[in-house]
Amino acid sequence: MIDLNHLPDAWKIIYKLDGEEGNEKDGLYEIYYQISTAIFNYRLKNNLSQKKLAKILGVTQAMVSKLESGDYNYTIEQLWKVSQKLGFKLSVEMEEAEDFADDYILKDSQADVIHAMMAVGS
Repeated sequence: MIDLNHLPDAWKIIYKLDGEEGNEKDGLYEIYYQISTAIFNYRLKNNLSQKKLAKILGVTQAMVSKLESGDYNYTIEQLWKVSQKLGFKLSVEMEEAEDFADDYILKDSQADVIHAMMAVGS
């Protein structure tokens, strides 16, 4: 007999995954916000119009608008070029999150129960 008390609640797993996706995107939007704010603040600090900043960056005014909007998917190369032209320091870091494995890997007991439930349903 399978002990259903040890089976994780499927809805909790779904809500957790949805929440993590939202949190993941929140992190991405925070990065976009930091970049766009830095570019916008540079322009204001130096009393530049978007058109003048575009000339410095070698792009169009429309591109400056996109860069400042925070709703643009930059490439690393684009960011590097912008940072060089504006005298910014650009750094990119990637580290493995400490709790990544705990969040995404089922414990052996949970996996055994799920496999048993799948076998019963077959």
